Amino acid sequence: MTLEAVLAQLQDVRRNGSGWQARCPAHNDGTPSLSINEREGRILLHCHAGCSQEAVLAAAGIEVRELFADSPAQPRIVAEYDYRGEKGELLFQVVRYEPKGFRQRRPDVKRGWTWNLNGAQRVLYRLPEVLAAKSLLICEGEKDCETARALDIVATCNAGGAGKWRKEYSECLRGKQITVIADADEPGRKHAQQVAASLHLRAESVKVLEFAQAKDLSEWAAMGGTRDALLELIRKAAEWKPATQTEKAGGFVLTRLGDLLAKPDAPVDWVLQDTLLAGGVSGVFAKPKVGKSTFCRNLCLTIARGDDFLGFKTKQGECVYLALEEREDDVRNDFRGMGADGSEAIYVHAASAPADGIDALCDLVRHRRPVLIVIDPLFRLARIRDEKAYAETYAALGPLIDVAREVGTHVLLSHHAGKGMKSDAVDSPLGSTAIGGVVSTLVILKRNESMRTIQTVQRVGADLPETVVRFEPETHRLTLGGTRFEADR
Repeated sequence: MTLEAVLAQLQDVRRNGSGWQARCPAHNDGTPSLSINEREGRILLHCHAGCSQEAVLAAAGIEVRELFADSPAQPRIVAEYDYRGEKGELLFQVVRYEPKGFRQRRPDVKRGWTWNLNGAQRVLYRLPEVLAAKSLLICEGEKDCETARALDIVATCNAGGAGKWRKEYSECLRGKQITVIADADEPGRKHAQQVAASLHLRAESVKVLEFAQAKDLSEWAAMGGTRDALLELIRKAAEWKPATQTEKAGGFVLTRLGDLLAKPDAPVDWVLQDTLLAGGVSGVFAKPKVGKSTFCRNLCLTIARGDDFLGFKTKQGECVYLALEEREDDVRNDFRGMGADGSEAIYVHAASAPADGIDALCDLVRHRRPVLIVIDPLFRLARIRDEKAYAETYAALGPLIDVAREVGTHVLLSHHAGKGMKSDAVDSPLGSTAIGGVVSTLVILKRNESMRTIQTVQRVGADLPETVVRFEPETHRLTLGGTRFEADR
């Protein structure tokens, strides 16, 4: 047995001079007391707590003969696959052995290894590359991901192989173009379908590809498959869709594609004509003191009354306004200044957010089913430790997309713009670009010495070019003027 294979059978392994130290498997070893050394072709084990070598070997599942270097066909490490966080920090490793086998380990504070993933953050393989990519492959294992990388194609997988996909993996893949490579066996096909189903309605597109003459991507490439040939296969592959008309699984009701295609197109339901979709998520972004809250409260009042807003028709209905950083008096006085008389179906929460902010909001939306709910501001509700962390931000905001689509409520987020308003409006929100990726409509407000402006960037409908918006101090109301270009001219 090789020294690496012996160490792989032990826990809390670390360097100790010219040898190694680990927890003794033969007793409850709180402090590593087992020494491991290799001398003259033999591996030596010694427990300083007094356990016999026979007891240590029996507990580790190693036979005495395997400690000699000439034992045939013993496992040896042939690859180490690093799983890193979005900032590149090492979280854990998957170790591949020959003959084929796998183990997982995580770094410990003493620069050694602990051979389990207890407490380790679970992420996708090569996560930093995945987050930066628009399109990518999902394979069943790390070896196939490395094959794809050699073809200059971004690929990822989950640790543990088939059947180990987690819901949170899908959250950081929202809006991406995904091709799932299915291993040509029953567990591989089942895994590919599980991954595709998890990504459905999250990713921009999902395809499932299985090779006709090869078990997996590595075998296909070894048979002469090229990058161009793979891209052509992906291009020709059909979009993945749930296929069974009445199949139910885990709360999902799936419709056969033929029945779905036969359905007539449903009319688009707008909360604000051509701008804010019912069942969508939008964000209003501006620097401090530009008027985000005024914009949000004006919108609430007009929707509650069914009045036009900035010249656009609204869908009348109940509104919920979460004022998470302003005093109740300020909110009351602002609505009163706009002419609200209390008969409007507007419900206000003017206090801090509950500890379980996003979950509590989802429960609220399902219970009341309002036409519009405003979160002012976003990060008072979503407790995100690192606002620049793409995966964390996407995972935190993903449930808002799901509940909005489920209920038909429009969710409007109020959030600060960055210090320098970017030329690309999608990059305007402060923090991670995930915020711009989550919303279906970005509303950007700006203000200078001479004017205020508004513009939109939309996933559905036509963008509103930067346009002058006027604030009436007497009524606290907003009206729309001409374009910024016309005003400057």
